[in-house]
Formats: sequence, C-alpha cells, structure tokens
Amino acid sequence: MSSVILYSTFASSRLNYVLDYVFEEVLGIGYVLTHDEQEFQQSDFFRINYSHRTLQCDLHFDSMGLLDEVDIVEKEITISYWNKLPIFFQCSDKAIPFDLFSAVFYLITRYEEYLPYEPDEFIRFPHTHSLAYEYDFLKIPLVDLWLKEFKQQIIHLQPSLVFQDKSFAFIPTYDIDIAYSYLGKGWVRTLGGVVNDIQKGAMDLVTKRIRVLRKKENDPYDTYALLDSLHQTYNLHPIYFFLLSRGGTMDKNIDREHPLMKTLIEKLTSKHAIGIHPSWQSHDDINLLQEELDQLAGTKLSRQHYIRFTLPETYRNLIKLGIKEDYSMGYGSINGFRASTSHPYFWFDLEKNTVTSLRLFPFCFMECNSFFEQKLTTEQTYEELVHYTNEVKNVHGTLITIWHNFSLGSDPLWKGWSDVYNRFLVYLNT
Repeated sequence: MSSVILYSTFASSRLNYVLDYVFEEVLGIGYVLTHDEQEFQQSDFFRINYSHRTLQCDLHFDSMGLLDEVDIVEKEITISYWNKLPIFFQCSDKAIPFDLFSAVFYLITRYEEYLPYEPDEFIRFPHTHSLAYEYDFLKIPLVDLWLKEFKQQIIHLQPSLVFQDKSFAFIPTYDIDIAYSYLGKGWVRTLGGVVNDIQKGAMDLVTKRIRVLRKKENDPYDTYALLDSLHQTYNLHPIYFFLLSRGGTMDKNIDREHPLMKTLIEKLTSKHAIGIHPSWQSHDDINLLQEELDQLAGTKLSRQHYIRFTLPETYRNLIKLGIKEDYSMGYGSINGFRASTSHPYFWFDLEKNTVTSLRLFPFCFMECNSFFEQKLTTEQTYEELVHYTNEVKNVHGTLITIWHNFSLGSDPLWKGWSDVYNRFLVYLNT
C-alpha cells in the first residue's frame, strides 16, 4: 500500500492545495480525495476521515471550516499543546486533537499577513505581530514538526505504508547589496568617504582606501574568491542575489553599469545560480522592477532587498515578470521560520483563492539579523546556526542561510564573522 484516501464533505482550492503540500510535497506519499462515503468505506487505502461525520476509518479529525471558506477574516486563536507542540484550531479529543490541515494552511499561506497591521519602520509586516512570535514557536519549523508527528501516527497504525524519504539539503545564499567597499564608487563618493573618515579621525581607513584603490590591498568586501574556495571544499551550490537599482538612500550598491559590476556578474554567472535582489524603490514600481530584472536577463530567481514584501502584491508582480522562485520568506528583523516550515512550497494567493506558479524557498537565518537586530556575539551566532541546522535536519528540510559579502571580509565591523561561517560549514559537514 502506498497511498491514503481522505474523506471530506466539501471541495475547495484551499483543501486541494494543503493536501498536495502535506502528502506530496512533505510526506512523499500519494493520496486520493473523495466525497463519496461508500468509496471511502470500501477503500483498501489508509482511510482519513476529515469531517464531523462518524465513519469507520483509520484516523479521524474534524474540519473547522477554514478550508471551506473563500474570504479572509480574523480568526480567534487559542493555543494548547499536543505532544509538546503548540496547536490551534482545536477539535474534539482525538488522536490528532486539532484541524491539522487548516492550521498548516493558516501558517504557510501567511494568512495573518493579509489582515490589518501596523507596518514596521521599513514598511514590512512586523514579526512581533506574528502568531509564531507571540506564542514562542518562531525558532522551530512547527508545521514540519506537526507533519512528522502525523506521519508517525500513520506508520504506527499502518506500518506497511511506503513514504518517499526526504533528504536534508543546504542552500547557501548571498545578497550583494554593496559589491565593494571602496572600488567602483566614483570620485564623488570616494572623496566623500575620505572626508568622512578624516572627520572621524580614522586615518587608518584613509590609508586603507588609498591602498585598495592603488591595488596594493584587497577590497574589504571582495570575498568572492574566498567563497568559491569554500563552495568547492564542501561541494556547495550557492545562489547570489544582486541589487541592481538606479541607486538611492536604501539602495547603495555600486553603479550597475560599472565595468567592475558587470565583470563580477559575468564571473559569478559562469559558476553559480544568480538571482535579482529587487530594490527598495522597485517594490512600489513594477516598471523599475522590470528595468532591474533586465540587467540579469534570463534569471528566474529573486529575493527582496531588506526582505520588504507585501502580500499579495509583491508576489503577483514577480509572477508577472516571469520569476519562478522567491527566497524572501523570512524576516529581516529576526531569525526564525516565518512560515513555520523549512520546505519549499508553491505560493497560494489567498485573495484569489488559487495556487500559483511561484515557488517559495523559506530562509531561517540571516547574519544581519543576528548582528544588527538581535545584538548577538559571534559565539551566540554560531550557536544559533547550530540550532537551526539541527532543527532543519530533524525534519529533513532545506536549510537556507543569508550572508552578505561584506560580513565575510576584512571590515573591522565584522571581525570574527568569517570564522563563524567557517565553523558552521565544518559543523554542517560532520
């Protein structure tokens, strides 16, 4: 036996979406959805009754209605615990005492982000408004842990069921917000930087800048050869996301037309996957986004600068411009599992009640969160990386980390952080 049959009294795009995700994407097993009681009762498959009706079955839990709805309304959430895991949308006391499918749907679609909220200073959904933060499960892939327990229940009841095992994966990603510290800035920005350093009394930085510009010393942000060496050593397949805006207060990369930038992009494109890092400005202007995307002709990958996105508008714009994979599902203010999962999945447009072609790849760690927002030391950050590695390995998920080229170089501000990354890669491969 290699499949399950599930009985429901209703049909909906929400139900089909979450069943595809649970059974095919995560658990690796086929399923049949039926609304026919007789077909369900006579089936030789493992039988799951997802309704309020009393039917002979192998496993039963109630539908609480979310997946049969078409609107978006605030839900009353009460947290209790099952096998030490927080749950909500509780139903009667059964082997699974909550509406698992509705709870999964609520979290991975980011249902709460479609409800009214006060944006943070960067015009984003604030992590402090999330259910995961409020009830302290942001640091665990709760959906994955629920489904792991769900799978164990099924195996306990029917050991002969065959699941396609998922394997742990690691995808290192890098945001190239500022390709170089001193190089490629032009004389106006360079002169401004020198004056600023002099005013601060940082003559050592003035000397360093001059040495870099005279090619006597490596640029502090030029870590590309180092990264290539690490990728080769550990057989890694990274993704680089390039900020290619016109420039601005929030978008400070070197000129996208500068030969240094063009050469860097060509060099990395010849070896690795490359994605667009849509700028702060292009978030509100799809024409600007198209202009930036044109600089990386052919790419289908993206991640929002400052992790600034708004549902559903941002993802709809990406789809319009041909993006197939987005790596923005995480917070730019704290580390953790924004969608409570470490597994890639297709985005569901909640307003249109339909699954889309855009595949989301959630990340759970960004070094700038650890440093700027969480104020962690290098040792605390290493421990944080170990924690997320263990959490994702436990559920056979995909661990995606974000680093920036500038944090891995010789900038004094980031002293010791390249050592953290090296230690993390060693741990990952032991």
